[in-house]
Amino acid sequence: MMRAKLTDLLVDPLTHQPLKLQILKQEGDNVIEGNLVGESAKYPITNGIPRFVLTKDRDQRQTSDSFAFKWKLVNTYSSTARNETFRSWLIKRYGFRNVEEMRSYFSNRRMILDAGCGSGFSSSQWLTPSNPSQWIGVDISEAIDVAQEKLGALPNTHFIQADISQMPFRKCSFDTIFAEGSLHHTPSTEGALKALAPLLGLGGEFLFYVYRKKAPIREFTDDYVRSVFSSMPPELAWEKMRPLTRLGESLAGLKDEFEVREDVPELGIKAGRYPIQRFIYLYFAKLFWNDAISFEENHHVNFDWYHPRYAHRQTEEQVRSWCTESQLRIAHFDADESGLTVRAIKYD
Repeated sequence: MMRAKLTDLLVDPLTHQPLKLQILKQEGDNVIEGNLVGESAKYPITNGIPRFVLTKDRDQRQTSDSFAFKWKLVNTYSSTARNETFRSWLIKRYGFRNVEEMRSYFSNRRMILDAGCGSGFSSSQWLTPSNPSQWIGVDISEAIDVAQEKLGALPNTHFIQADISQMPFRKCSFDTIFAEGSLHHTPSTEGALKALAPLLGLGGEFLFYVYRKKAPIREFTDDYVRSVFSSMPPELAWEKMRPLTRLGESLAGLKDEFEVREDVPELGIKAGRYPIQRFIYLYFAKLFWNDAISFEENHHVNFDWYHPRYAHRQTEEQVRSWCTESQLRIAHFDADESGLTVRAIKYD
C-alpha cells in the first residue's frame, strides 16, 4: 500500500513538478484510494497503488498486456525448483558468491528501485522480512498488483504502476536501481537505460540484464515467430505456443551430443560439443527446456520470449557505450549466450 510519505519522492512524470496528495480512503498511514494532483494532470491511486501509465505506444501496450497475463499465472513460475534455478542464475550473473552475499548487498542499500519489477519475482530472491532498505517496485502492467500481493507484507516495500521510460521520481532519488530483464521490453533499450540513469545518485549502482544479440538464423527465427504470436491475445498465444515447448522437450530428450569441428562464423556457430537441443536453442530457435522444472514453467519461459512485441537484443559494444554516455562506470560485466548482465556505478 502507498505510504503518505512516499509523496515526497514523487513528481509529475510530464512536468517533473511536485504533486499534491488527495486522499479519498486511508487505513493508518496507508493511502488506499485517492489522487496525485499536478498542474495539468491527475494520477489515480487505486488498491493502494499510484498509477502513472501514460504511454500511447500500441506495441508498448501489447507488451504490457503480455506481461500482466503471464505474471498473473503464479503457478507457472513459483515452484521451489524454479526459484532455486533462477536464484542460482541470478547470483552467478551479478557476480555474487552465494545467496547470503546477494542478500547482504541489497540489505546495505538505502533506497532501491526495481524498474520493471513484474510480479516481484526477481527481487523476491533477495528481499527478506529483515531487509531494512526502502524498496520501490515499478511496473507498467497490472503485474504490479501481483507484486503487491506477493511482497506487500514485507516492511519498507512500495508499489507504483508507471512506464520505466517516463518515471515519476526526482533525480538522484536512489542509490540502487535494479532492472532485471525489463529495459529491452520498451520501445528503446538505450532510451530506457538513459531515462533511469539520472534517478541514480552519485556513487549509486545500476544493476541490469538485457538480451544479447544472437546468431543470424536465430535472430531471423525469433523475429518471425514473435511476429506470429505477438499478434494474438495472450490467452490464445499461450495455448498456440504449446507445440513449440513440446518440441523443446522432445529435443532435450535426445541425450546424444555431437561435435562441431570448427567455427562457422557466417552462422555465428562456435566449435565444440553440443547436445542437440542446446545447439538448436543457441543458433536456430529458442526452444527452451530445463528438466529441473515443470512443463508449465518451461512454457512460461518460451512465452516470455516470443509473445511480447518489444524484446530487443543488444551487442556488448552497444551496452558498454550506453553506460559511458550515461556516466556509468562498469564494475562487473557478465556475457552469456542469452544476455548481458551489468553492475555499473554512477560517477557524475
